Amino acid sequence: MIKLLATDFDGTLIKNDQVTKRDKDAIIKLQKQKELLVVSTGRPYNGVQMLKDEYKIFANYYVLLNGALIVDTLGTKIKQEIIEKDIIKSIINEIKEENVAISVESGFNTYLLTDGDNLPYPKKERVNSIDEIEEELSLISVYSPEKDILEIEEVKNKINKKYEDKIIAYRNDIYIDIVPLGCSKGNGIKYIAKQEFIKDDYIYTIGDSWNDVTMFNITKNSFTFHHVEEELKEHAAYLVDSVADCIEEYIL
Repeated sequence: MIKLLATDFDGTLIKNDQVTKRDKDAIIKLQKQKELLVVSTGRPYNGVQMLKDEYKIFANYYVLLNGALIVDTLGTKIKQEIIEKDIIKSIINEIKEENVAISVESGFNTYLLTDGDNLPYPKKERVNSIDEIEEELSLISVYSPEKDILEIEEVKNKINKKYEDKIIAYRNDIYIDIVPLGCSKGNGIKYIAKQEFIKDDYIYTIGDSWNDVTMFNITKNSFTFHHVEEELKEHAAYLVDSVADCIEEYIL
């Protein structure tokens, strides 16, 4: 039976803006054995291109925007959910006084609605209004560098409470990612596994943040790191130090 490894991107596969040689070598070994690699992230497609360009790592699938967009290895769209623009406008009006940076994502282009972002993506465009954007949108990103974790959680909870029938907001470190209701990394991986006829016992997931918990919940083979928040550790089955540890000690 083919196995599927779904790895988070920032803080998991990418640390200090790079993929370690050991992690890259382990991934190459994994794919040589015909196992599937899925990169699962809050980033858009334009935010993961460096994996291909700099490291020659070609995932079989990408679960992007916390599950709102799924593309194949060539970047061809397989599945996408959108947030209605009226809802986006309402949410932005709700949080614009919170001293945060706000951007929105189509999955292939990033639109900045405020100054002060630190998103390391190509194809970023500054706009003054949602009305300037012709593409359909799937994620709102809220960057909160001046808030502590409890304050960010308060903003996230306020959004979820008011718009619970339309969207779901996840905290990802000092970001809040807002996606259509029902979208998650876990649901995105389950969709791919179903298409590939992979049973839950052959799914492996690894991540370092709260938006990865939905991945942890779909399989008994869930991994996080020794250094993460203590509460987060409770949601994963195993603790490791690297993606390579997960691959070499538990999958191959």
